[in-house]
Amino acid sequence: MIQVFMLVLIMGIGEDRKPIEETLYFKSIITCNLTAKELSKRWGHWSHMDQVTVYCVPASVDSKTKLMDVTD
Repeated sequence: MIQVFMLVLIMGIGEDRKPIEETLYFKSIITCNLTAKELSKRWGHWSHMDQVTVYCVPASVDSKTKLMDVTD
């Protein structure tokens, strides 16, 4: 097992909030936070239904798990 950072992405508001099922793991908290920042941006005509919450949490995964990082 190795320690990584897991990106959590939740879209919608109220009862319509849904976590995005695809999980991304990062070696670096910096890379995870930069990805979260970009995913939280909104372009075009924003509405209240277009809200998103993104954050990174520590996680343990198998050492064979694919990690997302710029050095890969």
